[in-house]
Amino acid sequence: MKVKPMPPSIKALNSSAAMLSASQLRRRYTMALAVIAVLTIAAQVVMQWVLADQKYDSHVVNIAGRQRMLSQKITALSYYISTAASGDEDSRYRGQLDEALKQWERAHAGLLRGDSELGLPGRNSKEVEDLFGPLQAHHEAIAAAARAILSASGNIATLARYIDNIKQHEADFLVGMSDIVTLYDRQANARVVLARWIEIALMSTTLLVLVLSAAFICAPATRRIQRDMKELADREEDLERLFSASPTALLLVLGEKLTILHANQKAMDLLGLPLDAMQDTKLLPLLAREQDANRSFLDKIRNGDTLNECEIFLHDAVGSTFEALVSVRSISFSGQAVLVLGITSISEQKRAQQALEHYATFDELTGLLNRRTGMMMLAKSMARLQREGGRLAVCFVDLDGLKRTNDDFGHAEGDWLISSVAKVLMRSIRASDGAVRLGGDEFLLILHDCDLDEGSRLLGRAERCLQETAVAADKPFPIGFSYGLAIYTPENDATPDELISAADSRMYRAKQEKKRLRSAS
Repeated sequence: MKVKPMPPSIKALNSSAAMLSASQLRRRYTMALAVIAVLTIAAQVVMQWVLADQKYDSHVVNIAGRQRMLSQKITALSYYISTAASGDEDSRYRGQLDEALKQWERAHAGLLRGDSELGLPGRNSKEVEDLFGPLQAHHEAIAAAARAILSASGNIATLARYIDNIKQHEADFLVGMSDIVTLYDRQANARVVLARWIEIALMSTTLLVLVLSAAFICAPATRRIQRDMKELADREEDLERLFSASPTALLLVLGEKLTILHANQKAMDLLGLPLDAMQDTKLLPLLAREQDANRSFLDKIRNGDTLNECEIFLHDAVGSTFEALVSVRSISFSGQAVLVLGITSISEQKRAQQALEHYATFDELTGLLNRRTGMMMLAKSMARLQREGGRLAVCFVDLDGLKRTNDDFGHAEGDWLISSVAKVLMRSIRASDGAVRLGGDEFLLILHDCDLDEGSRLLGRAERCLQETAVAADKPFPIGFSYGLAIYTPENDATPDELISAADSRMYRAKQEKKRLRSAS
């Protein structure tokens, strides 16, 4: 068979390739790598520019959007100042208004001229500048009115005038800021689109160079793959160290079976279990089954919900139950659906919160309701009688001779006297009644569905019980109290303070009568 001769063009190419020296191949190889490197660097620069620009654009849009909320907050706080029920409320609202106004004005200035601390570049287009122009008058008017409210006294008419001024400019300001936010967002999107086209062009050029240079990059690609694999292994080790060193207890739990795959040191310390006992352990035995919160938690994670600080109850290694907050995220890990649980114990915080709630409700020395809680109870009881009818009695109780006991025998004996009377009063009333320490040596009894005769009999029993306590204690000072009763029905239309004042007056007359009788004897 006759062999067909090779085409002249192919012959020429082979001849040319054979004539290429090693140095020429290296130069072409180096040039190809250089082009790829330049294109890669250019693509990276574009990407970094896009990311940085997006960061600034996102921050500017967020700050501009927040301006609308701050302006509404300024209006609301101005109104709250005008309706404050007490000096404390007025001071709190003024402080909040001052802080909101500072943030609002600073952000406005940063949007116009830039603020590095707020991350605002101040690079506004002419269109944005044109929108800010008409907005400036409304901004200045609102700011001036807010500052005037902060410096003004509590005169309602003056405050109302400044609030009206804020409201007159707020709507135009909100509309203007909405237009600015929309324009910021549109310009940011336009820059992103442009950057994407540039990036696509660079990527296309890079791909073309890669295709043309494929024969010269196999070895470098292999080395790169090896290097990347090593970096990946190093990163996995870094992630493992980060997971183990996290200050929050972390568990990796297999999604369907709720099997613990991994736990960090904090989780092992929290649950009191070693790592080998923790792995492949089910999550369910660690949850207190009798708690409704745990059942709700299990239902949510089985439904695939993302949880933030959900309260649950856990068992540790010794069987103790403690409260914790758990946050849950679902991820894909090694090809499996895995839940990441971040757990924080809140048992100590709960106990501290309960203690604070107790001290906010009860008097520390006597265990009776404190003045604030007692006044709230009386007001609610009177309001209920207004709706449902009925009556109640309040008894104002004042200790006899507490000052002399403190002066002659010390405050420890005075505290004993106060506590003893408090115990007697608590034993003398019914479960539905209330005993309150108003302060010092003054007490208040709130007696539901009680008239003067019943109240007098109750206080008589309390006096006899106190005398028995005095005899048993054998103290070198007199032990007793004086009291006054006042009745409330919906018809007498008295306030809590007026009702207490009436009982106080009767107590005072009773105390004076005691002094008169002692002087006569």
